[in-house]
Amino acid sequence: MSGIVPALAAAPVAGPPGWSAAAVLWAFALGYWDIQWRRLPNAMTLGAVLAGLASWGFTGASSLGATGKSMLLGAALALLLTLPGYFSRQLGGGDVKLLLAVAVLGGVQATLTTFVVGALAAVGWLVLSLRIGLPTTGRRLPFGAALALGFAVAVISGQTGDLAWLR
Repeated sequence: MSGIVPALAAAPVAGPPGWSAAAVLWAFALGYWDIQWRRLPNAMTLGAVLAGLASWGFTGASSLGATGKSMLLGAALALLLTLPGYFSRQLGGGDVKLLLAVAVLGGVQATLTTFVVGALAAVGWLVLSLRIGLPTTGRRLPFGAALALGFAVAVISGQTGDLAWLR
């Protein structure tokens, strides 16, 4: 755990100091919650959306430095990536709200990084579960935890804000 704090302090994240650490702690809390109870609380996901919108309203950028344009494009991308899974009952509503919160907090770049890393983590979780013989039927894969890990990676690596070609 001591290695995480220096990594967060050195993370190249725009926005006020401390927001990147808070965002990573929020992601870890959501990931734990999803693994433990297979749910993502609305207070944590929608609360993050409201916090990101409030930050944008007061400062013109999200708490992690994303512009309004990046937040909007990230939200559209989040819905494009998650709603088909939600409507086919492969994803829960909490997964949709979590990626939407990521978009509002970190913009389009964080949304894309979060989804790619989250998808890879989910595939890894499934392969590992099958490899060690865990029963996979009857229990949903905690995709919210994989997305939370993806968001932590995005924040720590500075993958928030606008994509270069959108500037």
